[in-house]
Amino acid sequence: MSLSDFLARFSVVEELIKRREGFFKNLKEQKRLRTYFINFNIAIIVFSAVYGATMGVYPGGLQVFYDAVKIPMLLLISLYVTVPSYYVLSSLFGGECSFSQMVILLLSSLTVMSTVLLALVPINLFFILTTANATYSAYAFLVILNVVIFALAGLFALTFLLSGLMTMYSGIGWSPAFLVGSIIFMFVGTQLAWVLRPYFHYYPQFIRPVERNFYVAMIELVIRFLGGLFGFRGID
Repeated sequence: MSLSDFLARFSVVEELIKRREGFFKNLKEQKRLRTYFINFNIAIIVFSAVYGATMGVYPGGLQVFYDAVKIPMLLLISLYVTVPSYYVLSSLFGGECSFSQMVILLLSSLTVMSTVLLALVPINLFFILTTANATYSAYAFLVILNVVIFALAGLFALTFLLSGLMTMYSGIGWSPAFLVGSIIFMFVGTQLAWVLRPYFHYYPQFIRPVERNFYVAMIELVIRFLGGLFGFRGID
């Protein structure tokens, strides 16, 4: 594959951003599904890897490579784990979307999420380069900042997914499937993000041993961050 052919695969991103009606039409008529499948996966891997590498700049060294691998893993594993849930739930509520159409629709929403992450790379890099790598409060700030960035990108992905489901289905039977499926995806994604840690400090192995869960860790992180700001003692 030539460089021009590889770059041409990213044209699907402009299609999602500027010509989404055409994409939804092709999806509904089951056209170009194989092309969409390949190109969306490539876009997700490349865009999220760039964002992940940016996260790894804070600790530096091998962590740049680790994070560039972890973020695409996070997005794609979360998607393929939850695809059956979306498909079965939408079918139970009267949806006529095929399994392949559901895969493409979810891939398109994650492509939107990856594109938003890529667009926010300069913002993330700015704070990483201007935040001293010396205190726990600085580390906590960057973790919270990136959680907010991922939440924002995820919101754009869910909005796109909602538009797709409204286009694919004439009734409102898809709405319970959208709500339940999105909640499942959120819990799978956040817990997998915790399993794949660390991101902002170097650890010799690729991931750390599993302990606690994402939500307990975030509560402790926020308490310790606030403790550093306002001078009260957080959780040891």
